[in-house]
Amino acid sequence: MLQLILLQSGKPMPSLLRFSIFPALLFGLGLSQLAHAATFPTEVIFEAEPGTAPTLWESSNNPALEPSTQYLMVTGKPNQDLPSASSADELTYTIDVKSTGTHKIWLRVWALGDWRDSFHLAIDDGSAYTQYWVRASPAWQWFSIPAKDLKAGPHKLRIKYAKSGLGLDRLLVTRRLDFVPRGLGENPTVYNSMPANPYPAPTVLPPAEHPRLFVRSTDLPLLRELETESNTAPGIEYAQLKAAWRRLRDNAAANPNGVLPTQPPPPTDPKDVQKALDSYCVGTARPAIQAKALSYLVDSNTTSGQQAINMMNAYWEVCKSPDSRTIGEGITLMAMVYDWAYPLLGTEQKTAFIERFMALAPQMEFGFADASKQGAVVGHGSEAQLMRDQLSAGVAFYDEAPQIYQITAGRFFQDFVAPRNFAYAAGTHHQGDSYGPYRYSWDMFASWIFRRMGAGDVFDASQQSVPYQWLYIRRPDGQLMRDGDSYQSVYTNFLAYWTEPNAYMLSGVYYNDPYIKHEFAQQLSALGSASSLKSNDIWQVLFSNPRQSATPAKALPLSRYFADPAGLMVARTGWTDSVVAQLNSPVAIATMKVGSVRFANHQHLDAGHFQLYYKGPLAIDSGIYEGKTSDRKADLNYGSLHDSNYHKRTIAHNAMLVFDRAETFAQTDSNDGGQRFVAVEPATLTALLAPQNGYITGSSQDSHIGPDSDTPDYSYLKGDIAKAYTSKVVNYTRSFVFLNLKDKQHPAALVVLDKIKSYSSGMKKTWLLHSEQEPAIAGDTVTILRNAKGYNGKLINRTILPAGASISKVGGSGNEFSTFSRITGASINYPIVVSNPANSDEPGAWRVEVSPATDAEADVFLNTMQVMDADSALPALATAAIASDELNGVQIGNRAVLFSKTQDYIASKAGFILPTSQSAVRVLVTDLAAGYWSVNKDNVQGGVEYEVKSGQGVLYFDAGTGGKYTLSRADTRTLPAPPPLQSLPLPN
Repeated sequence: MLQLILLQSGKPMPSLLRFSIFPALLFGLGLSQLAHAATFPTEVIFEAEPGTAPTLWESSNNPALEPSTQYLMVTGKPNQDLPSASSADELTYTIDVKSTGTHKIWLRVWALGDWRDSFHLAIDDGSAYTQYWVRASPAWQWFSIPAKDLKAGPHKLRIKYAKSGLGLDRLLVTRRLDFVPRGLGENPTVYNSMPANPYPAPTVLPPAEHPRLFVRSTDLPLLRELETESNTAPGIEYAQLKAAWRRLRDNAAANPNGVLPTQPPPPTDPKDVQKALDSYCVGTARPAIQAKALSYLVDSNTTSGQQAINMMNAYWEVCKSPDSRTIGEGITLMAMVYDWAYPLLGTEQKTAFIERFMALAPQMEFGFADASKQGAVVGHGSEAQLMRDQLSAGVAFYDEAPQIYQITAGRFFQDFVAPRNFAYAAGTHHQGDSYGPYRYSWDMFASWIFRRMGAGDVFDASQQSVPYQWLYIRRPDGQLMRDGDSYQSVYTNFLAYWTEPNAYMLSGVYYNDPYIKHEFAQQLSALGSASSLKSNDIWQVLFSNPRQSATPAKALPLSRYFADPAGLMVARTGWTDSVVAQLNSPVAIATMKVGSVRFANHQHLDAGHFQLYYKGPLAIDSGIYEGKTSDRKADLNYGSLHDSNYHKRTIAHNAMLVFDRAETFAQTDSNDGGQRFVAVEPATLTALLAPQNGYITGSSQDSHIGPDSDTPDYSYLKGDIAKAYTSKVVNYTRSFVFLNLKDKQHPAALVVLDKIKSYSSGMKKTWLLHSEQEPAIAGDTVTILRNAKGYNGKLINRTILPAGASISKVGGSGNEFSTFSRITGASINYPIVVSNPANSDEPGAWRVEVSPATDAEADVFLNTMQVMDADSALPALATAAIASDELNGVQIGNRAVLFSKTQDYIASKAGFILPTSQSAVRVLVTDLAAGYWSVNKDNVQGGVEYEVKSGQGVLYFDAGTGGKYTLSRADTRTLPAPPPLQSLPLPN
């Protein structure tokens, strides 16, 4: 007998439950009960004999091999490497294909040749035969034909012998592409057709109870208590929790018959129909089912539970979508209904749910936890598809289909945990101000899934610190300092508070973190009764906990260092605590980035980038992520010409260009002179850290915040970012010093030092400074105003080095996003306009370019920026260059900052002359080797030694009003330590 199996589309899925099937069992059927008919259905094993058998094919039996097995065989005939034209040796079978799709054909064969036998096979009349070779074996074996796409309806399967002596026993045609028959075979089912787990088996397993997805029975009392408390307790968290409960309760009560809500009429434009359906399914049908399932969960309302099951079945008949996120929402919903209403489900209903998952999961971009489809570090694979959707199914279905959990959790623990723990060490998210919170929320969903099922913490505790990045870059106008691809600016109006509440709720409650909890409350307040909150109702009910305390960010230190792999410093002069935009707030903010690892995707080529905000965005991140063409007829977004040639590139940032005319950049026409482009996203932590892959772009060398961390006078960061560029850059360090000047009229300054050497002196180096409004240039000084839209900020930059630098501005209409075309050899603009003039996009329109006047391999850039009110009548603070044999630096107001003249740390002595001033000056000297340093003024011994630590490299002291200073280093302390120097007080 010959068996033929056709499996439908999806990834190869080795069998989950492998059974040894004996003839008397055969999946519950005796041999005599195998299908024998003129037309054979798919998904059922049938014997070869009932086909239309010509005289060349004879029924045979080999008692020594399998006494009860009858099969077909051609014997004693010459080989036919080409199928004969005669129909006398053709076996034919009519297969009734139930549904259109990809199918697989299986044959149970006995090949007795010297090393292999063969046969010819074709599907339907008129199609050509293909010869298939079967490795010889003394035992029966199952042989598969590559998957075929078949339409629903009858198909003719035609077989001719190629070598005599090949036995054909049974056939199967199946859509279950992962089914692998064994022995005599069994009919494929969802349970025996699952793939083998390619990942290490997880040691953490779901508990033997329901519910266990997102909630356990021990969690239900708290949910009920919080619902009761929300009716009377004060506070925005309680108020929003009350609203969420009310909407869910009302939704359940308003649907007594348990049917899906009525669909609105479809849009008239065909291209909008699927989008409208997805919106209905996720935004209307899903909450209705959640409400019924929750009613059963917390109230034991059996009617609601049964209705949730029925509505879930109806949901799949209506909600058919190719969109992975929509599919994922349905899978998570299905898993919740399955788990929460588990006692109400019969065996057939459970199987139907699992069948549905196995049909849908392979359709997602991610496949069924398929490592060959999408990676675990960035991209859509790093979102909900595994970390909420498929994991939820694995947890819910574990009793009946443990392989789903074994595969999803196996992939999670193998590929997802390590890269996140690596990134968490920085206390940031590499995907920036918009995709960062969004993707972090999926990390937190995974954390909650495992904690609520009793597994504890699966990620490192440093996961807690990630939202602090967004706390620190919050601007007084309600927006965030830009980082990477920003969609928040596209969808949030100007003056509105940017929100991503799930990230803060899930994290704040999980870690009981008062600062993150406070930000969650702020976002709830900002959203008010916004419709976007309604989609989170179920998550608020499950995870929100207003009993936990909340503390405003103003209690945090003003500066924070986010270590490698981010290498980021954020410095502020104060905090705001309002969701109402405060355009006149005196708070200044600077972000300073080393950018040690390039994770790709929504991250930009911006190692060394800085930004400044004071009463408006002054030094900005230019370009926009999503917008429209200049004629507003087409959308521009991820991967557009603007995005790939300008927005993501170094030229759009306040960074350094090194122009090599021969350089090319993957998949783009522009040569901006910037950092190298890594086109392939890292799939795993191993790939990310492999040096040959090019994701390592530098390292933080020194950092320090002082003299105290709460209200520091300075925030210092230095990094080596030569690896961010090609070999055109031999070495390159950028140092940042943010000075909180503690002065209302002149609140802050940012000093940036670049020491860079290129491969050739002919490679032009360009220091960039981007702005919204047109800059004014006067000699070595640039002035940038931001006094439109209610802002009132001003930035003044003085270029101290290189001496006699060339300073120019680029921008204005038709030149806002210009770069160099390697195709035409000329400047080219990549235009974009905002999609909605009312939104909070900041595309920028101008940049300042600073370059040395003469070509050299090695150059030093020293720029000093200060901020003040745009309408202030006061002059900017005077800046004075400081230079000695060992040091370069600048004095601005009552502060001075000094750096080593070379790439090396100063290891023994250094001297400088501080200009005379009317008030005491505090001096920060950087690039010092670790050890004990004494400071002599005008050849008078200071009498103390300051300890300089490795990884900090700084000495900070009060210098008085000027003079000649000498610094000397000792390996061990020879003089007493100075009394602690306190930070200057904040202005009243």
